[in-house]
Amino acid sequence: MLTSMQPIRDRRDRVVGYAVSTCPTSRYAGGIDTDDDARQLVDMVSALSRLAGRSLVVPVTPAIVRDGALTRFASTDTVWMVATDALDDPATRRAVDRLVGAGCHFALQGFPEGEPLPPSLAGSTIVLDAARTPPSTLESRLRVLLDAGLRPLVRGVDNRLTRHRVVLSGGTLYSGRPLARGAGVPVDRDAEASVRRAVTMLAAFADGRPTDASFDSYVQDDPHLSASLLRAVGSASMAVRGPRSVTHAITVLGRDVIMDQLVSVTARLIGDAAQDPELSFMALRRARACERIGAALDNAPHPRMRLLAGLLSTLEFALGASAPMLAEQLTLPAPLRDAMVERALPVGQLLDVIDALENGWWDDFIARCVRLGIAPAVVTDAWLAAWRSARDELGIARAEPST
Repeated sequence: MLTSMQPIRDRRDRVVGYAVSTCPTSRYAGGIDTDDDARQLVDMVSALSRLAGRSLVVPVTPAIVRDGALTRFASTDTVWMVATDALDDPATRRAVDRLVGAGCHFALQGFPEGEPLPPSLAGSTIVLDAARTPPSTLESRLRVLLDAGLRPLVRGVDNRLTRHRVVLSGGTLYSGRPLARGAGVPVDRDAEASVRRAVTMLAAFADGRPTDASFDSYVQDDPHLSASLLRAVGSASMAVRGPRSVTHAITVLGRDVIMDQLVSVTARLIGDAAQDPELSFMALRRARACERIGAALDNAPHPRMRLLAGLLSTLEFALGASAPMLAEQLTLPAPLRDAMVERALPVGQLLDVIDALENGWWDDFIARCVRLGIAPAVVTDAWLAAWRSARDELGIARAEPST
């Protein structure tokens, strides 16, 4: 089953969980069995929960609710999402009551316009779709839900205007496409400058040519970047403790190792510039996914090229400037400029595939995989592996906030 997880944020823009999105295998293999697809997803929940490290919102069908399959997950940090109108069926309603009593948590997809919700669902999450609801209707429904003591989660919040409306109406949770850094976020000019310098440095060697002394001077001339690299190479996993300088670290480990460390350091700096740790994770996850998936391409771009493309795809969210504008400002080889603007070349098309996966645009995802000549399952497997790798590299532990 093709699976993605989209961040759920609170009104302070902190990530508090992930909404699971799936493209059932039956959707592109012929035939549709939504209950069987739901069972496959339920079987994946334990693994996804460990991978995410946060609360998950997982869609299920009424049949799965009724057959008792969810009972074994009562101790997991999972919220099961079922269509609100499914409660019109008495058997499903009774099953929800039983599962809530057993410790399960539910979210309802769709505004409850029929019978009153059962007492067992007091305070539950109600999922609304901003893309399918007129703004005035969305605002009024949010107020009704909040007055009733329910927790709205608004999906499809794909721009800052919609986010502003949701928050102004009292909305507590939202998900959607990544948004550019807000105007209220403090600007960290040092982090921004270091991001640009690091990207320029990575781009200079993106074609795979050997690094040389110019790489050393690139790093040493930026105290912020040097300090970040020293912290990275001084970690236990690098087997080098207390390097005296970047030059010392390069001498001991070699430039190629430091170059690879610079990828994770740049991802951290991207998050610092946006004041958003999740963006660091997203940047490194995309970089590692591009590295893995791109290996399946004919005439694959060099791994450094693929890694940098993943990082570049998040710059507009961190620096508050459009991708075309950044492409003009940065010194990049042609394939990477294309990846930031037109996406007509393979490395750009690779980013298109990852965008579709992360946003749950499943029809587009499958079409883009076909255009690139990569099996959809290869992409999702690599993306999940990249998720795990990025968490380990950034040392992300299980977070406290929960949906």
